[in-house]
Amino acid sequence: IGFEGDMPRNLSIALGSMGITPLNLAEAYSVFASGGVKMRPIAVKYVTDSRGRVLESNEPEGEQVISPETAFLITSMMEDVINYGTGWRIKALGRPVAGKTGTTNDYRDAWFVGYTTGIVACVWVGFDDMRPLGNQETGARAASPIWLNLMKMIDDGESFGFTVPDGIVSYPIDPSNGLLARDGKGLKEYFKNGTQPREYSSSQSVWEGKEPARLDFD
Repeated sequence: IGFEGDMPRNLSIALGSMGITPLNLAEAYSVFASGGVKMRPIAVKYVTDSRGRVLESNEPEGEQVISPETAFLITSMMEDVINYGTGWRIKALGRPVAGKTGTTNDYRDAWFVGYTTGIVACVWVGFDDMRPLGNQETGARAASPIWLNLMKMIDDGESFGFTVPDGIVSYPIDPSNGLLARDGKGLKEYFKNGTQPREYSSSQSVWEGKEPARLDFD
């Protein structure tokens, strides 16, 4: 949804094996941030003459490419990357954020792309000659602090959470088996209405408000 051109026909692209630009990646993530609408990137918004008359104007053009429900579910998963996973440093921003870290083989590229309810930004760290950055220079360590510092300087005026579409429902889930938790004692999860589990868990060891284990992979 954010790439135009020949795409390699191999399964590893799901893991990020294809090269992509920061602009392409930011464009793709903006789809999730905007409820499934893909916007055409604009470099120059308008041009005026010395008298202020508009000579050229480029207005945003959007296209619905995925459903608002799918966009929200992906956003919800990427909020967990911040709250419980490799993007934990971004919690210092103090407002709702969804995003993802990324690290390529031999620490040659470090990425962080994320968004609030108002702004999408992408950070890439690497060398032009593809030299390794150094041991443990992951997206979480090398790229996410840059993103955090940038966003701290930007006040987008948006401190509320991401809007839940009408077609989304939430239920407490037993994380040990993915079934509905009894007595409401479970991990809150979102579903497209009609896709939620119907069966209740018989397990007694359900999650009762404890923070899930941190995910330490990129």
